[in-house]
Amino acid sequence: MELGKHIKKKPSDFVVEEVPSIDISSSGRYPVYLLKKSGLSTLQVVRFLSYRYRIKPSDIGFAGLKDKVAITTQYLTFPPDVSIPERECFKHHSGKWLKQDRLNYEQETGFFIEKVGYTEEKLQLGQIKGNLFRIKIHSLGKELRRRFYENLQQVELYGCPNYFGEQRFGSIKGTNDFIFLHIIKGEFEKALKIYFSIKGDIKNWGNWEAFYRDFRGKVEQYERDLILGLKRGLSFEKAFRILPKNIRLMFNFAFQSYMWNEYLRRYIEARYPFVRVPFMGRWRLSFYTDVDDIGYLKNLEIPYTGREFPPEDKLLKKIIDDTIRELGIGEDAFGKEVGGIKLLTDGLRKAVFIPENLRVVSKTKISITLSFFLPAGSYATVLIRRLLI
Repeated sequence: MELGKHIKKKPSDFVVEEVPSIDISSSGRYPVYLLKKSGLSTLQVVRFLSYRYRIKPSDIGFAGLKDKVAITTQYLTFPPDVSIPERECFKHHSGKWLKQDRLNYEQETGFFIEKVGYTEEKLQLGQIKGNLFRIKIHSLGKELRRRFYENLQQVELYGCPNYFGEQRFGSIKGTNDFIFLHIIKGEFEKALKIYFSIKGDIKNWGNWEAFYRDFRGKVEQYERDLILGLKRGLSFEKAFRILPKNIRLMFNFAFQSYMWNEYLRRYIEARYPFVRVPFMGRWRLSFYTDVDDIGYLKNLEIPYTGREFPPEDKLLKKIIDDTIRELGIGEDAFGKEVGGIKLLTDGLRKAVFIPENLRVVSKTKISITLSFFLPAGSYATVLIRRLLI
């Protein structure tokens, strides 16, 4: 099920509040700011702030990427030696940033930052307890509404498969054009062609002066620098390295997230009654509808590659090995460094997440508004998809 007709009709339908894990106090080395935004991605705000304060994007610490079509709050840290105002507010309109006194988050695109204290270390990705959500679900007919309440009871009993959601696949134009698959082969020109094709028409690829004119007003400064580097004669590999490291890592994360989703989908289909639903076009996610060993499943952790953390579950090990083989990934790829990033690193991720304080806060004949808390790394869009199967 695609979610477009049910959620995010407007930013106030999807409200996210980050719950930090860092200690914020009245003194410390790094200033901490609260960021509230609407209609912008976290990276859009970070890039603008880095340009405004003449620092690198990587100098700004944040714990996670928040939704664009939403009203979200999260925390940022800045370098200790940079002078940042106590508060600032900007509206983004017609490609320009306009300084404001206040912002109408319901109707305007923009952000507000305000200093809230200090911390001893720069904020890092993943340094949150989780997120609080308030989400309005639209277009609920009688039958879908009935299924929603049945599914709500099942989620309260059995939790929800911890799939990566759409937000994890921002570097994907189609379901078979992983930039990662070209990076791993050293095909940097093909990787960059896919990257820019997501942003616009690449008909002038190779004619760098014309290509620069085509994209100058559509892309960020570092992307313009990349094109100018190609114009100066840089190799595609060196031009690729102009992309910020967090962007380059996203290509790896997107592919590993797809792999991990496949492990979980195949595991569920092998062990439990399930419903399979479409996801991002040709992909599929499967949700169990009954579980006879929920204690085991809630504690199950699935590795990203199984190389550093080989699973004890024999079925899971076979599924991981089979999936990697089918994707054509050789053993020499794991931990390989290409283009300034390390590929296919291992780690563990819980197979199931348990929403906390999941409740209906308001409803009409055709809509329901939910509030809940999710642990760090779990996706509200996955939960909503589970509730609407």
